[in-house]
Amino acid sequence: MTQIIEDVTISGDGAQNAIGNWASRDLILTQLQFVTRQPSMVLSEGEIADRVAGYVPVPNHEEVLRTLHEYHAVGIAGAPGSGAATTAVAALRQLRPDLPIRQFSMDTEDVEQIGARQPQGYLVRAGDDEGDSRLRTCMEAVQASGGYLLVVGAAVQEKFREFLPVYPVYPPPPEAVYRAWLTRRGIDHPRWWNWSRAPALLRDAKPFDARRLAELAASVGDEHEVEQVYLRWNEQLHTWFAKNGEPRDQALMIAAATIAPADETSVYGAALSLARQLNIRPEGGGLVWCPSTGLNELLGADREGDRLVFRRQGYAESVLRHVWDDYPLTRTDLLAWLSALPVDDEVDLPRDLRGKLVEVFADLAAEHDAVDKILRKAEVWATRHGAADLSYIALARTCLHPRVGGRVRRRMYELATERRTPQMLKLTVAQVCEVLGQTHVSVALTRLKHLGTYGDDVVQEEVFQVVRALAAVHPEQVFQTLLIWCRTAMNLQSQKDMYNRARIGLRALLAEHDRPLPSQYEAPVPDRTRLRSVLEVMEQLAACGEHVRPLVVDAARTLAAGGYRAHVLQAALVWAGRPGPASMMGTEIFLMLAAEQAPDGIPVILADPGAIDPVDCAPAWAVAIATQAMGQGGFAAFEGTLRLWLDAASRLPALRPRIVSMIERATGGDIMRRAVVLGIVRRWALTGPGRNGVKNDVLVRLLYPEWKRLLFVIWVWVSSMFVRDTSE
Repeated sequence: MTQIIEDVTISGDGAQNAIGNWASRDLILTQLQFVTRQPSMVLSEGEIADRVAGYVPVPNHEEVLRTLHEYHAVGIAGAPGSGAATTAVAALRQLRPDLPIRQFSMDTEDVEQIGARQPQGYLVRAGDDEGDSRLRTCMEAVQASGGYLLVVGAAVQEKFREFLPVYPVYPPPPEAVYRAWLTRRGIDHPRWWNWSRAPALLRDAKPFDARRLAELAASVGDEHEVEQVYLRWNEQLHTWFAKNGEPRDQALMIAAATIAPADETSVYGAALSLARQLNIRPEGGGLVWCPSTGLNELLGADREGDRLVFRRQGYAESVLRHVWDDYPLTRTDLLAWLSALPVDDEVDLPRDLRGKLVEVFADLAAEHDAVDKILRKAEVWATRHGAADLSYIALARTCLHPRVGGRVRRRMYELATERRTPQMLKLTVAQVCEVLGQTHVSVALTRLKHLGTYGDDVVQEEVFQVVRALAAVHPEQVFQTLLIWCRTAMNLQSQKDMYNRARIGLRALLAEHDRPLPSQYEAPVPDRTRLRSVLEVMEQLAACGEHVRPLVVDAARTLAAGGYRAHVLQAALVWAGRPGPASMMGTEIFLMLAAEQAPDGIPVILADPGAIDPVDCAPAWAVAIATQAMGQGGFAAFEGTLRLWLDAASRLPALRPRIVSMIERATGGDIMRRAVVLGIVRRWALTGPGRNGVKNDVLVRLLYPEWKRLLFVIWVWVSSMFVRDTSE
């Protein structure tokens, strides 16, 4: 079906097709797994328990605890890795062990959600660009809700002290943190507790480094390798780069370490691309490069089938960091190479290696605050190269990053709200929202709302899929937000936008209203209050006008087919009896339900079980008859449905007086309404035998003027007496 709304034609789902290399479900799951394993990105209950168990109290811990108790808010100033977040989380967990703690964004939409929830702890990572007015608003909302606000980061500056108690974090001794994490990981071997190298390695270390050393001890096991991995193989890499000073050999090492494990053709291709980026143009071309027979020995790598691998844990990952730290003039070239190689047509890299390059690029750029490069490349990959999978990786890995995540989320908002954003980029942002929603669900839903409002059918389909995925993790919050989507549709100026938001909101609500929810006392069951909420919001959507009404009618049809016919019918009758736009919508839904037939041809809503008294339907029939009488075009299903009910009256003697009584009430004393019904009844009676009895009953009730009705009553009485005498 094609529907014209303003100057926009909507031609059903799939009218427009997405083009380009779309992110697959496997890729999305991969990035979800990556994010959920990053403690700085997703603060799960498991991570909170870990932090509390491995926490060594800082010297000013009691001050922080007292301030939290008194003000319900505290700021902990400290650089990444200094333990600021752990200090805040441990203090709140000690104060309120029962309170859930979640990472929080100070986006306006997220702050608006605070009052709608039970008291919680909110962990905010303050960025350098964080405004004090937004933080003040957030703090006031949290305190009013009975929750607690934890603000951490190097950017918790003097400007916040005016309204927020701020404490610097004084990290505990790193060796104490190291041993606490050994205990947490169940390592009680004296070798690690009394490791002679630990004090030297932990000199001037941050709590994060001490935790990392303990984690390595638990996973690696060999003392020498633990030390080298912890030091990121600095000594070995210094030695290698000093020994192999030829730029082309160094390019080989950087390329191999970046994409390993990889086949040697990909390694040489990536190295050649890096050489071009660094303006390394040796005479002799490919013949001057290290031959493949000596490649393993040069790089200190092994072969696994046809692929080169670095078996030393963390060695390959340390190469790029070493080059970045020791050769600062190469940094711009490194980022340019990493971002150009995935779409370089001259280098035939497998798709998985292209994705890995983007991961390395995104992580490196985020770590060093190059957010503009991330955003620019993500948009170019999706729009110019048709490589939305690469764009997805870059945004998914950085939207929750402690350093650049806020700015990535802000750009995602802009792309979601800009009408001219290319379709492929909108689709990418929608998919990234599934990752974003792991921590900031309301922020993700805000972007999805705008994508659904301003996107085409393909974008709406992706928004729907992501909303369903988020609902599996946050069922109540997603459902309540979907209700808000529908309620706010009527506030939009554009009919197209109004239609789109109502459409995606209703579709998602219909998919979520009967989701089984956890219960303390029994197996998960659907929450019936959700159905009432959906019906309420359907009535409110009537205010959007006639162009949205088909969406609500279709929603009612879906609910009825899903086993909720009685609830929909009851709601439709209530709406039909109310003045305003809901009356027409309720009547249309009623006529739709009234026209459904059981196998025997009787209207479903009049058949057992669950049959309704026909007289109770008079308000809806009154609206339908009045609309027909006023010559407004009426309802397409009106006459056919009324004929069906007249058939039921003819076939079922027990229903006949109730249906006739309903017709009398629905027409009232209005002559025009009576004329409409009488015309239909007379035409109906001529189409089959045995219908005069129902016709006569209706005529007796509706004929006008009064003398005609009285004459007809007398005629019917005389006719009945004649029939009786004849039979005797």
